[in-house]
Amino acid sequence: MYDLIIRGGTVVDGTGAPRYQADVAIKGDKIACIAPHIEEKGAREIDAKGQVVSPGFIDYHSHSDNSILLGPDGYNYLEQGVTTEITGQCGSAPAPSYPGSLQEEKEILPPEKFAEVEKACDSFASFIDYVSHMELGNNMAFYIGQGNVRGRVMGFDDSLPTKEQLEEMKAWVRQAMECGYLGMTTGLVYAPSVYAGEEELVELAKVVGEYGGSYASHIRGEADNVVESVEEAIRVGEKAGIPVIISHLKVIGKQNEGLSKKVLQVIEDANARGVKVRADQYPYLAGSAPFISCIPPKFHVGGVEKLVENLKDPEFRKKVTDSIENEYQEFASNLVDAGFEGTLMAGCAKTPQYVGKTIAQIAEEEGKDPWDVCYDLLIANDGMAQGIYFNQNESDMMRIIAHPYVMGGSDWSNYQTHLDRDKVGGGHPRGTSTFITRLALLRDHGLQTLEQAVHSVTGLPAEMSGIEGIGCLKEGAHADICVFDYAALGADSDYLHPFRKNRGLSYVVVNGKVAVENGEYNGVKNGRVLKKAPKA
Repeated sequence: MYDLIIRGGTVVDGTGAPRYQADVAIKGDKIACIAPHIEEKGAREIDAKGQVVSPGFIDYHSHSDNSILLGPDGYNYLEQGVTTEITGQCGSAPAPSYPGSLQEEKEILPPEKFAEVEKACDSFASFIDYVSHMELGNNMAFYIGQGNVRGRVMGFDDSLPTKEQLEEMKAWVRQAMECGYLGMTTGLVYAPSVYAGEEELVELAKVVGEYGGSYASHIRGEADNVVESVEEAIRVGEKAGIPVIISHLKVIGKQNEGLSKKVLQVIEDANARGVKVRADQYPYLAGSAPFISCIPPKFHVGGVEKLVENLKDPEFRKKVTDSIENEYQEFASNLVDAGFEGTLMAGCAKTPQYVGKTIAQIAEEEGKDPWDVCYDLLIANDGMAQGIYFNQNESDMMRIIAHPYVMGGSDWSNYQTHLDRDKVGGGHPRGTSTFITRLALLRDHGLQTLEQAVHSVTGLPAEMSGIEGIGCLKEGAHADICVFDYAALGADSDYLHPFRKNRGLSYVVVNGKVAVENGEYNGVKNGRVLKKAPKA
């Protein structure tokens, strides 16, 4: 007897191959049989007639490696079909820790628990061991955050590394790759990742290449300089001889509408000459990032605590404001591209009254200059706040989502608790609905076939990760499976109501166990840590 049989569904196997009708049987944590009709019974059976049976979705751009330390179950990912999260993105991760990098965890966790987490985050080896013993709602895989490596070796120093410092950073990268990490990421608008030059990144990426890993980059700019920034990321991978993933590919700024054509051509040209380049994307016109990242990196030297203290000085504020307003070519701040009216506060724990309001609204309510609102908000929250920025163009987003080299990525993280589905503010719809929204857009606009759309969130990210046995429906593969009504797929979440439930997703299976039934998470935790296969 099989443990589970999913009967009569339309199988879309994740490879891009044509759909077909079949039963899918599971034994333990593996797919045991796929056949037109399976005579044997299952301990549990699911009727999937009229529905699609696909591999579990793979989120190629998650930030849940920090939030899992707080013990969430991943319900907001499971309820959008995500069975595997690829984390460690934008050059930022829990390990190795450096001064100030675990400040948010320190403020949330009791002292004894924080001491445990701090010890776990001391190295890549200790972190991977710690999370491997946790109960996880879905699967997790990890990239090296280059910002952590630089921060551990050099702090918030913006100078070139010495030979000895570079060798120390390379040793950290080597340790991570030997622990099963997938490769290295950068966040080239965030300190301290931003302080690394191209040649420094190439040297670290070469170590990644020794283990068959890849390089994923939040590039140096996504506005006027987006083309040049994509070209830099590709050069790093090309010089190191490894694949490249452009993180949350987008074009920022109304003045740049249409640049996605050039960006995609650059990516296609690189592939044509033998450099494997892909991208991930979230299907929304508003991005989200730490609010402090709106301040140019040159003011971050010395760390967040020093920056927040400096913001109390009116003369320093004037320098920051002048730089943001007049040095756009040096650093394109989200505050410029979104404006005060288009900058919405998604999180600021010490000033919760601001959540769900724009900077313009707060300024009007309090009779303050919008710049002072920004700086006072950062001071009040010790630099820890999250903004949402309405700064993208629909035509570029739609052109990017349709491209065959583009995967799904939420650029979000697990919620710490189950939140009221009608709660106003405090999140981003990509945290609950990225994959449902992506598939619905591809369907409604006729941009991809069902097989192509499923491949973009299963087989393609699995291939780029180097993890074996995920992203496909075949005998012997991991039993990570979604069952959904493709015609009914839809999201009800929005920027003011980011926690609302999705429509059309019926079941999600993680390593052979049903974790979502009728679109609702049922409490099952059957995820595990996934590691990259050794280089052949």
